[in-house]
Amino acid sequence: MPTPSGAAGPALTTDFDLMVSVAGKTDARNDEIRAMLRSFIAAMGNVPPSVWGGIAAVRFRDVVERWNAESLKLNDALQRIAETIRDNERILREVGDGHSQRIASVAAHL
Repeated sequence: MPTPSGAAGPALTTDFDLMVSVAGKTDARNDEIRAMLRSFIAAMGNVPPSVWGGIAAVRFRDVVERWNAESLKLNDALQRIAETIRDNERILREVGDGHSQRIASVAAHL
């Protein structure tokens, strides 16, 4: 990694920008996946009862419910990933700024 310069340094700033970008892309993909799965689950839920009968109908409903539950878990996991990336970016930026200020203070006293 190049030597940082300035408040957080260009190398660190680039990493922070990348973190923010990845978090945003994670949110966007999460929205896309969620919409696709919602559409899929709605289509599966709209299968007429006449297609499945008896125990098959019960099993089919169970499968659709599991798909929906797994979709919710995936959505939650992707949200947590994006939030974690944003939190880490904020924390690392603050730490980098603090270190830069201390280094500048020491350099000023040399």
